[in-house]
Amino acid sequence: MSFLKKIQWLTLPFLSLTLLCSILGLALYIPRHGVHPLEPIVTAVFVFVVAMVVSGGYHRYFAHKTFQCHPALKLFYLIVGAAAFQQSALVWAADHRMHHRYVDSDKDPYNIKKGFWYAHVGWVLTQDPAHRNRLAEIAPDLVADKWVMWQHRYWIWLSLPLALGLPLALGWMIDRPFGMLLWAGVLRAVITHHTTFTINSVAHKFGTQPYSDSNSARDVWWLAPILCGENYHNYHHRFQSDYRNGIRWYHWDPTKWALWLLSHTPLVKELRRAPTAAILKARLEMDWKRLAAKAHPHPGEFWQPVLEKLQGMKAGLESAVELYSKARKDFAEFKADVANRSRESLRQAKEALREKELSLKQQMNEWRRATRLAYQALSGSGSLSA
Repeated sequence: MSFLKKIQWLTLPFLSLTLLCSILGLALYIPRHGVHPLEPIVTAVFVFVVAMVVSGGYHRYFAHKTFQCHPALKLFYLIVGAAAFQQSALVWAADHRMHHRYVDSDKDPYNIKKGFWYAHVGWVLTQDPAHRNRLAEIAPDLVADKWVMWQHRYWIWLSLPLALGLPLALGWMIDRPFGMLLWAGVLRAVITHHTTFTINSVAHKFGTQPYSDSNSARDVWWLAPILCGENYHNYHHRFQSDYRNGIRWYHWDPTKWALWLLSHTPLVKELRRAPTAAILKARLEMDWKRLAAKAHPHPGEFWQPVLEKLQGMKAGLESAVELYSKARKDFAEFKADVANRSRESLRQAKEALREKELSLKQQMNEWRRATRLAYQALSGSGSLSA
C-alpha cells in the first residue's frame, strides 16, 4: 500500500497511454490509411524544435543561465517548452539544479544509483521529490521572474494548443487529422519524453568520462543524433556553466550552433564558455588518473621510467596551456585597443598567438601518442618504443 501511495496517478496514465496509443494507434491506422509524406516529416520537425527548446531554453538558459536571453526568445522558450509535457520551466530547472548539486545521492531527483529504469522514468512516476516544496530557495531567480511564474501556473493550458491543436489543424489541411494527431501529437510526445529521459539513464550508465570521474555522468557519442548535444554529459557536469556541451567543431550540438548564431543578434548575449586552460587540464588529469590506475598492479621498476617521462610531458603541457591562454587574452585586449595598435602590430600579435597555439597542439599530440603507447604497454598489447 505504501508503494501505491507514492505513484503519480496522473503522470502514470499519461505516459502509459501516449506510449500505448502511439504504438497501437499507428499499427491500426497505417495498414488502413497508409502514411502521408507530411506526417513523418512534420513529426520529425516538431521533435527537433521541441528538443532544441528544452535543450537551449529549459536546460541551458533557465537551469544554468549560460547566456543572457532577450525577452522575446525567453517567451518563445516558455511557450514552446510547455509542449514538451515535462512540467513548467521552474520545476524542470529546479529538478535539474538539484541533480547537479546532489548528483548520485539520495537528494538527486533522478539518481542513477537507484537503478537504470528509476533514473529513466521511475522517478517521474513516484511522488514529487521533497525539494519541490522549496522552489523559491532552489531557484530564487526564476521565482522572481514574472514570465516564468506565469508559465508555471498555466503551462498545461499553453501546451495543449501546440502539442495537440497544431497537429490537428495541420491534419485537417491534408484531410488526415487523426493520422497527423497520432504522428505529430502522440508519437512526438513519446519521442520527446524518452529522448530526454535517456540523458538521466543512458548518459549516467554508459559512455566515456574524459573530463571527470567524480560522478556517473558520461559522454555518449552515439546518442548525438537525438539529443541536440545533450549527450556530451560528462563535459556538461564538469563545466555546467558553459553554453556548449559538445566543444569540438565536429560534435553534433545544434543547440550550441543555434545559440552562437543568435548571439550575433539582439536575442542572445554573453555566451559563457569554460576557460580553455581548465578544459585541457581536466583532460590531462583524467588521462593521468587512468594511466596511474592501470599502472598500479605493475612492478615499480617497470612503471617508474614511464611515470617520470609522462610527468615531465604533463608539466610542460600544463605550462603551454597557461601560455596559450594568456596569449589569447592578451591578443583579445590588444585587438580591442584600436587607438594604440596598427595593422602591422595586430598582424604580429596574431602571429605570436598562432605560434603558441601550434606549439600547444604539437605538445597535445605528443601527449596523446605517449599516453596511448603507455596504456597499450601496460595492457600488454604494445611497446613503449613503438
